[in-house]
Amino acid sequence: MVRDNDSRHWEVKKEIPEKMLAAAVRAAGMVIPESIHPKRPPQPKSLGYIALMFLICLTAGGRDQSYSGPSSAPPAYPEAPRLPRTPRRPTRPRAAARSYYVDCSAASNGAATESSPWNTLAMVSATTFEPGDRIFFHRGTTCSGILEPLGSGTTRSPIVIDAYGTGPQPIIDGGMNTAAVQLIGQQGWEINNLEIVGGNYYGVNIAGTAPNTAYTHFRLTNLNIHGAHHTAAGNDSGEVFITIGNAGETINDILIDGVTAHDSPVYNGIYIDAGVFATSTSPALLGNNITIQNSSVYNVSAIGMTLFVVTNGLMQNNVVHNSGQCPPNPGCGGGTGGLMDLYCHTCIIQNNESYDIQDYSLWDGGDYDIDVWNTNNTVQYNYGHDSIGYCVSVFSADNVVSTDNIIRYNVCSNNGRLANSPDPGEIFMNTNGAAISGTLDGVQVYNNTFYWNPATPGPAFNTVNANFSGTNPNFFKNNIIYSTVPYLVQTTSDFVLDNNIYWTAGVAPDWNFNGVDYTRFASYQSASGQDAHSLYTDPMLNTPSYHSPGRPTSALTLLPGSPAIGAGADVCSGIAGACSMGAQDFWGNPLPTGSGYNIGAWQ
Repeated sequence: MVRDNDSRHWEVKKEIPEKMLAAAVRAAGMVIPESIHPKRPPQPKSLGYIALMFLICLTAGGRDQSYSGPSSAPPAYPEAPRLPRTPRRPTRPRAAARSYYVDCSAASNGAATESSPWNTLAMVSATTFEPGDRIFFHRGTTCSGILEPLGSGTTRSPIVIDAYGTGPQPIIDGGMNTAAVQLIGQQGWEINNLEIVGGNYYGVNIAGTAPNTAYTHFRLTNLNIHGAHHTAAGNDSGEVFITIGNAGETINDILIDGVTAHDSPVYNGIYIDAGVFATSTSPALLGNNITIQNSSVYNVSAIGMTLFVVTNGLMQNNVVHNSGQCPPNPGCGGGTGGLMDLYCHTCIIQNNESYDIQDYSLWDGGDYDIDVWNTNNTVQYNYGHDSIGYCVSVFSADNVVSTDNIIRYNVCSNNGRLANSPDPGEIFMNTNGAAISGTLDGVQVYNNTFYWNPATPGPAFNTVNANFSGTNPNFFKNNIIYSTVPYLVQTTSDFVLDNNIYWTAGVAPDWNFNGVDYTRFASYQSASGQDAHSLYTDPMLNTPSYHSPGRPTSALTLLPGSPAIGAGADVCSGIAGACSMGAQDFWGNPLPTGSGYNIGAWQ
């Protein structure tokens, strides 16, 4: 994010190639002279939204007919007599799906059978495939060029790309082509078990091209994607880059599973922009049912993983580290972060690890980000540590009210590593950073454990740059803050605080409420009316300073005799409407029923 350093506000811009943002820009009332041709490398330029946009920014109902690749190659479908191939031959009616084989180490080009395979990507890219077709690449071989096959499958009969034979994953080396693997205006594809190297702007690029079209069913599974060449200049590139290109488009039913995206100067690791914004004359169209799981991103210029303009989104069991590698001066023209969602409705971020997130400015570099225009998001069971910025943030802007967001059962340790940070915090909220502010209505922060050891002293729980509206509950309850600096909370009467344990190791504490600092806990409680059932005492954590890679197993749990045991509240007590304590704690332990809750992330 880029914020005004004087006001500590942040304004949001988004920069990506024109064809990927045509719909959103039209919705904002702007005009683009000409869309970029899908087969031509994009010409990145800055596009300012009038509508504020984050600058970059379960499991999706299983496949109807899943396919994980053959243990031994299936027999080739017998070829029907046909005329000699032409570079772009028309689709031929066939009685059944067919299997095609590619071995780029073969001495001569064959007929796409296992015994006589194709030996170039050009043959694959010149073919229009049909539902149920399968394209197999020989393991242990490298194919150079761009893989951009034609045709579309269906949800029930997708077109599948996979590996055959033995040995390491087949390599698709995209060189300096726009992408190594590209699907433009297509749907119903599954891509499995490849190593994808290079491409200029993208490793894998999937994009819509037809207005008012809902594309559906994409699977990327067990892929190693790395080494795209472009040096990011805004949100213009990514190892996995999936986006719409026109008004009325959505991309739906996406599962990214077991993908590693890494070691590239492109902006994004995994980026999904699945729909279009609401306008004054039309509602938003959000891509539906989108999951990123069991995947990892590291060593990219800005953002690890992003879900954008999505409903029913899920990011789970992922690891992101060392994103935000773009050097300062001038930076990359956008923000940095680990895992984030924006314009995401009913989205969940859970069971992930994010760490060592860097930043080329003073403002970002956080682990988990509930960004602008979000509703009904849950961040739970995550581990965030050793990053430049916050552990979890909540933002809003553009006169939009972000409602009903939950942060629970997370472990955050040793974040805030930026020296001279203007806005430190493990939990950080801001709605004032844009030309047009937004508000928050309903932020529930409960049963988290924080080891707060920032490079710049500041509050672990920081909400003073946020505006609140509406009647949904905003509260901070059942949390543990174990701090090495004095500053524990900086908040206002917009929040209710209770049943927390605060502790400062070797320094006097400080609570800031409605702009007044209190250094005695009893004085703070009396003057503020907050934290009536909270404690200032050592929570007796097992290895409280743990912040190593790898989710803690016993560290940051409660020792026998801890004052946090049984001292938590049912946070839903007295709340009308939907409210839940959840089903488990950070470690997967089931929660007690009705009462007996602990304070912190361990139950």
